[in-house]
Amino acid sequence: MTEKQRWFYLILFWIVNFCLGSFYAWSIYSSWLADLYTQTAGQTVSVASLTYIFSIGAALNPVAMVLAGGLTDRFGPRLVLFIGGVVMALGYLLMSLSTGPMMLLLGFGVCLGLGSGTSVIATVTSAVKLFPDKRGFAGGSVGAFYGIGSVCLPPLANYLAGNIGISSTLFIYSVACAVIILGSAFLIRLPASRSAQTSQKADNNNLVWYQMIRTGRFWAMFVLFIAGTLSPLMLFSQTVTVAQTQIGLSISVAVFTISALALANTTARFLGGAISDKLGRVFTLGSAVALAIFGLALLSLAGIGDSLLFFAGLVCIGAGFGSFVGVFPGYTAEQFGPANASMNYGVLALAFSVSGILGPNIIALTVSDGHYQTAYFIAMIISAIGLGAAVVCRKLEVRQ
Repeated sequence: MTEKQRWFYLILFWIVNFCLGSFYAWSIYSSWLADLYTQTAGQTVSVASLTYIFSIGAALNPVAMVLAGGLTDRFGPRLVLFIGGVVMALGYLLMSLSTGPMMLLLGFGVCLGLGSGTSVIATVTSAVKLFPDKRGFAGGSVGAFYGIGSVCLPPLANYLAGNIGISSTLFIYSVACAVIILGSAFLIRLPASRSAQTSQKADNNNLVWYQMIRTGRFWAMFVLFIAGTLSPLMLFSQTVTVAQTQIGLSISVAVFTISALALANTTARFLGGAISDKLGRVFTLGSAVALAIFGLALLSLAGIGDSLLFFAGLVCIGAGFGSFVGVFPGYTAEQFGPANASMNYGVLALAFSVSGILGPNIIALTVSDGHYQTAYFIAMIISAIGLGAAVVCRKLEVRQ
């Protein structure tokens, strides 16, 4: 493959992941849809009552990665990305037609959760395979465009919802996903990294998933992944609500808390991947966990009117999350081999599913009269465990 070809595919992956970043506009969708459901149902529907839908979507995201990872290794990314694009478009269509939480659960929780995970695994792991000389950069840059989408698309959704309504906005997003993701899938011509006959075989340099999970370094990486993604997923589910309740921000200002998280997330995905190429994966991941702990401490100290302190905490947490998403695909390929990297990363990303369930529920179950300090403290303890896991990863890793 020529240099121009692999860069062409990388740019396609960037565009697709920009579109996929719309998944993290949940706080915008849920705010507008809660008002819509309240009007149509004749009874109050709160944003908090819809949180479980985000949890389901975040939990199904890595499940889709496991299923799609094996398909990507065996058949290549084109088929997998086509499936992901169809499911994403269907999800937004169902959301645009929804008049209550059940249809929203099917649209966002099931379809967007599965469609996003499927599309991510097809693009990120393929980029890592295309650039074996720059795995951190490749995975990080694709992840960065996911982050850019999560910065740009939530404010756009909020603007459109205010002018044409949330239902029409979601329909536009459905059409955009169909055109961008399916169009990109049509242009991709990449071979599978493993054939159907050899995909279940392994050697010392390329472990199959069931061999991978028998290693100590897999479980150390799994715990580290949970620790690095729990606090961001905890906040992504209710960022706007927390900003309004804890800091007293207006809705128009609170919306930008999503952008603050997403912008830090985006920058760190790119920089984290590039830095890990130079300084090492574990060092970068350990630093990201420490940064998240610092961010949680800042949030715990913030009160009414402390908007700068609050935003600084969000930036630290978002940066920690971005580093993990940017570094882990390449780290997985290095530790367990590139041939089954898509499947292996999908299995390891089940840690993301654990975080997606625990994080939002921690904040939902511990909030008291607008105080979130208990949730922040629990997240700090889990993050501290992650620092210990990073030390274990360093001792057990296969040196490249």
